[in-house]
Amino acid sequence: MNPTFVLAYVVESSNRKSVIHEGNILMVRHPDRGWEFPGGHVEEGETPEAALMRELQEEVGGKGTLIAWNTDYYPDGWVGLVSVDSEQVPFDQHFWTVDDKVVSEVRWFDEVPPFTHWDAQEVRDLSVWVDSIELGH
Repeated sequence: MNPTFVLAYVVESSNRKSVIHEGNILMVRHPDRGWEFPGGHVEEGETPEAALMRELQEEVGGKGTLIAWNTDYYPDGWVGLVSVDSEQVPFDQHFWTVDDKVVSEVRWFDEVPPFTHWDAQEVRDLSVWVDSIELGH
């Protein structure tokens, strides 16, 4: 069954380690919900990967390479592990803005960001999943 929404756990291609241990994770700041994973709804007729790449382009201003899907964490949504080249624009910046009404800022974090709406446990749980991919489990 296809998801109704997709989220991106975005890491740098040069350092695909989890944010909990080392490395960076990309987050977007929603004007009302605060920091969160980039992503959104899958449109009718759209594949989950196409939706993920469309949402990344809209919310962060660039695309990456899909490494793996976590199809189990959210009942109606999938999380894609996406690798981006941190030497390419816009990913070479620490923070930036985009022309998207639901994103006020895009930023790299080297630790769990200060959440106002979401639970930091989501990042911790998904970081364990990323670690399992990195370790080949």
